Amino acid sequence: MRPLRYTVLVLLGTGVPAAWLLATDHVARSVGCLALGLLATLLLGFGWALRRRGRRRMRLALLVLGGILFIGAFRLLVRYEGSADGTALPRLAWRWQARPPAPDIPAFPEQQASDPGPPPAGMADMKRFLGPAGDAVLPAPTWRTDWASHPPREVWRRGVGPGWSGIVVAGRRAVTQEQHGAQEWVTCYDAATGEPLWRFADSARFSEPLGGEGPRATPAIDEAGQRVFACGATGRLHCLDLSSGRQIWSRDILAETGSDNLTYGKSSSPLLHDGRVIVTGGAGGPVLLAYAQVDGHPLWQSGDESSSYSTPALRRLAGRDQIVSVNGGSVTGHDPATGHRLWRHPWPGEYPRAGQPAPAGTNRLLVTASYGQKSRLLEIHADGDGLACRELWVSSVPRTKFSSATVRGDRAWALDEGTLVAVDLRDGERLWRRGHHGYGQHLQLGELLLIQAEAGHVELIRPGEDGPESLGSLAALASKTWNPPCLAGRWLLVRNDREMVCYELAQ
Repeated sequence: MRPLRYTVLVLLGTGVPAAWLLATDHVARSVGCLALGLLATLLLGFGWALRRRGRRRMRLALLVLGGILFIGAFRLLVRYEGSADGTALPRLAWRWQARPPAPDIPAFPEQQASDPGPPPAGMADMKRFLGPAGDAVLPAPTWRTDWASHPPREVWRRGVGPGWSGIVVAGRRAVTQEQHGAQEWVTCYDAATGEPLWRFADSARFSEPLGGEGPRATPAIDEAGQRVFACGATGRLHCLDLSSGRQIWSRDILAETGSDNLTYGKSSSPLLHDGRVIVTGGAGGPVLLAYAQVDGHPLWQSGDESSSYSTPALRRLAGRDQIVSVNGGSVTGHDPATGHRLWRHPWPGEYPRAGQPAPAGTNRLLVTASYGQKSRLLEIHADGDGLACRELWVSSVPRTKFSSATVRGDRAWALDEGTLVAVDLRDGERLWRRGHHGYGQHLQLGELLLIQAEAGHVELIRPGEDGPESLGSLAALASKTWNPPCLAGRWLLVRNDREMVCYELAQ
């Protein structure tokens, strides 16, 4: 084959699939494009070595030697610094290039009991992951949404240790998790000033190449506002006194169940209900465990399959309160008192699932994921003396990877492979897909969406019939942000693996 024709065929054969991966926001677009680029380079190299007779062996030897030298030089000169974003695009740096300076972590007081005083005007509690119902749906704003003329006021900014934990607030206490060397810290700050109040240190560290190091789960605060429950990335569950950080009890979930950790670490937050703290298990089950909040006494275990990265959710379906669990290969409903499984719907495919089951009308749930897994609308109904689940539709949208979908009426909104999408809940069809925010998180506030973008900025969106309208943006953070935002009344607290910032929203 003529060299020019061969070159054109190679470039077309690799370039067209790469363009399709990018145009469709395919989940494997970064890895796929890198692999196709390497394949094109290899094929062009072989084409050069074999294009004409004579000295083919020498050219092949030069090609192999050049490849070995390139790989050796790459390994010698370049270092891998984890994923640049949620597509797993690698972040690379020269080995002699200085790493970013560590954030300036404030010193915590020796005496860890404190009373920061009453909360300032407009500050309210947000005691659990994604709000009171754990569905990322909060009341409509009572603060000014015209950020251009009434911009939020930055109140304080602090350095924070690595980790993808969110923030919870009770009174003036803001609690999160962070990594410091070989220790996982549960930390408490004054939500009004950013001053450190206390820290609890546990000898534990989790790290993996894509997500980096640090705890992933958001703590939970009990209804009385007296205790904090925090689950570290290695499966250590701690109950702490909210006022001082003193440890009340601790359990090692994975050690007690004899199960392995998940690939990306324990990421689901504790669910507090009726005196119980309910958590997920590890690889191979159980999917759920319950402990007594008062002393950590084991109450029940349920399920014998692998858990997922989603947080257990309390939902009322078919007239019964139940814990909905998104698992490694299914979605299940459980009796909160006993853990007894009430129903199970298969969801084949051992892929990461992090999205929360979103209430989607009477007795209905929207479950979403990515990695080639389709979203489903499920309906729970009575079946004799028990409950059963039926699938109403299956759709390719939304494709949520780290985030969750939210629902209002017959519309669902989600970050679909990083781009905001609106979905018709009646049939699962996509209505529009616009506005790239990366693999961030969002809260639904009445008819508005507050989006924490992966790049660090925060944007207020009105999702209309034909597309999104931006109401304002905050340059809150300046690096990769996978942590969920915390909206405590009209006080907004956001963080990533380097810093934490608080804004007061104008009244």
